[in-house]
Amino acid sequence: MRIAISGSHSLGKSTLVRDFQAAHPTFELLDEPYRELVARHERIHFAERASQRCNQLMTQHAIERITQARLHTPHKPVICDRSCLDFIPYSHYARAMGSSEGLPLQQRLTTAEVRPDMQEKNGLPFPSDINAAFIEQLWDTILNSQALSSYDLIAFLPLTGDPGVDPSMESDGIRSVETAYRDWVDVAFKQMYRDELPRRSPQPCRVVEITGSRSDRVQQLEQAIGML
Repeated sequence: MRIAISGSHSLGKSTLVRDFQAAHPTFELLDEPYRELVARHERIHFAERASQRCNQLMTQHAIERITQARLHTPHKPVICDRSCLDFIPYSHYARAMGSSEGLPLQQRLTTAEVRPDMQEKNGLPFPSDINAAFIEQLWDTILNSQALSSYDLIAFLPLTGDPGVDPSMESDGIRSVETAYRDWVDVAFKQMYRDELPRRSPQPCRVVEITGSRSDRVQQLEQAIGML
């Protein structure tokens, strides 16, 4: 069983991954691609500062690790923090808010770079080189790799609009905490999973949506993979 937890940032994905793995320690936990790449001393920009290099690097890393899990340890259960699809919505955000072919300047959202060592793009008029052609290329990379068929399940965590259900924004010292940024990316995730993915590649893997409290989410995930 190979599972990925997907969705916008600050929605409890990492918490769900760790809660589930604590309850089911036979599952190997594969951490967020960003964290694994930073451990290798890669520099990764977010939000309107994300680059083609950054998002391609994280996508390729996610593809390679799930493909390796399928080929080399097919009987070992795995739970991944993020899927290889996760960087498409973030690429849409970077294109809209940071590139030369994005929204009119007066309509753009801006986020703060909270990492002291990643300030070099501050003040640039177009801090991202992500464009529509790159996003198409990212789709081609994912679909041609057949990585999606390596997941038995992708669990998507959407915003519900209910403050009693949706996690509050918390600073982790890495990502910006602007709610508009999280909300915009969540809409892009919903469009991807509910419309674009079924249109581009019908049923490449099973996708379920999970919401609720921490314990509810673990129980829903268990139910989705037949553990209940």
